[in-house]
Amino acid sequence: MSNKFGFLMNLQFLQNWASIIISKINPAVIHNIEKYHIIKKVHYLSSIENLEGDYLEFGIFQGSSFCHSIRCCRALEEINKNVLNTKFYGFDSFEGFGSLCDNDVHPFYTDETFETSFEMVNKRVKKVAKNIKFKLIPGFFNDSLKNGPSKMGIIKSRIIFVDSDTYSSTQEALDFCLPTIQMGTYIILDDYFSYKGDEKKGVAGAFRNFINKSSIKVRQVFIYGNGGVVFIVSGID
Repeated sequence: MSNKFGFLMNLQFLQNWASIIISKINPAVIHNIEKYHIIKKVHYLSSIENLEGDYLEFGIFQGSSFCHSIRCCRALEEINKNVLNTKFYGFDSFEGFGSLCDNDVHPFYTDETFETSFEMVNKRVKKVAKNIKFKLIPGFFNDSLKNGPSKMGIIKSRIIFVDSDTYSSTQEALDFCLPTIQMGTYIILDDYFSYKGDEKKGVAGAFRNFINKSSIKVRQVFIYGNGGVVFIVSGID
């Protein structure tokens, strides 16, 4: 009996063509495309729930995800005009990671890889934002976040995107966000499986510790790219 997929299996040139193209695409490109899709999803899902609050992003690098998030929000005006009330806050040192403790050391997370320019990013976001309110807050998190969200006028968060890679910076970001979290808040965590999958290190370790010590319950809703994970807050005791 012949294999019903025999014809397709014999088209080796198609398989080779697909393999060659996919093998040459930088994995970071695929990751970012999937990340953009996820950002669009969470904006849509929170908008149809009419969830109030702001967008907080930690570790914005060159501002690509931040700008994309603003675009996604604006595109949803026809579904829910209230989304235009969302304020966008971006936090980054713009100088890389600075001094890292031993547990945060990673071969890819270096100043050379992630140093950028505040002026360049701010100019880029300003072109995209137009009538959307935003603010970029420069500085290392142990300094820029120390006064808490209320001092910045942040009361509730719709979407929290943590892309700061290390345990310490993720912990500082999540602790800062705690007073703003509500039922339905989406938490996007990039690089969740870094540090060779060690659950006690990196973003995963910080998030696990954050959930254990807080009264927040979450449900995992999406996985994307090279190790991004999305949770929704499903309960607050």
